[in-house]
Amino acid sequence: MMDQSRTEILIGAEGVEKLRRSTVMIIGLGGVGGHAAEAIVRAGAGHIIIADYDIVAPSNLNRQILSLSSVIGRKKTDVAAERFREINPEIKISAHSEQLTPDNINIIFPEAEDRLYAIDAIDEIDAKIALIIELKKRGIPFVSSMGAGSRLNPSLVKVDDISRTEHCPLARVIRKKLRLAGIEKGVRCVYSTENLNRFAEPEAEGGRRKQGSISFMPGIFGLTAAGMIINDIIN
Repeated sequence: MMDQSRTEILIGAEGVEKLRRSTVMIIGLGGVGGHAAEAIVRAGAGHIIIADYDIVAPSNLNRQILSLSSVIGRKKTDVAAERFREINPEIKISAHSEQLTPDNINIIFPEAEDRLYAIDAIDEIDAKIALIIELKKRGIPFVSSMGAGSRLNPSLVKVDDISRTEHCPLARVIRKKLRLAGIEKGVRCVYSTENLNRFAEPEAEGGRRKQGSISFMPGIFGLTAAGMIINDIIN
């Protein structure tokens, strides 16, 4: 059983119990989602739902908490489940390793939605839009992460409604697509006003541009998102 004595000093026995009875969905287990999921687990959530179709790659080692040399090539959901059970052997974990699309986004939602919360850490835009629309429709409290790449300054990370985000190219695209779906506000985001626009040359990546990233920024985004959800649960 995970020792929650330090957590209880801060939030009380009632807060610990609220976390134990909660279910948190973390969709995407990359740099942002991995850190967010682990923070949710260590806070004492009783049930987590995790989703990611990808495997651990060498290029993940610079920023993703789930990534180790010993687990390269393995599914991120499998690695996460093993790690989280080492932290809290009693936690219930529901894992989805299918690639999420607008057509199958509903598979990740549990039948019972009482005390359900979510963190959107998806990179793919179409799936991200579909997830946000579904979360809004179901009335599930959530936080959506915008782009953590091409950022270096931790003091410029903010939490705000998507309607008030600025200087974030991903948020701009998401805002536009959500507006087409009739959603203009009510989407809480973690984002940064900094954008250094650092990419690898296309020829160096086989025709694809890869965005620059560093160790700490995805973690700050993920831990901020987790902190918002934990506060939602206990308050």
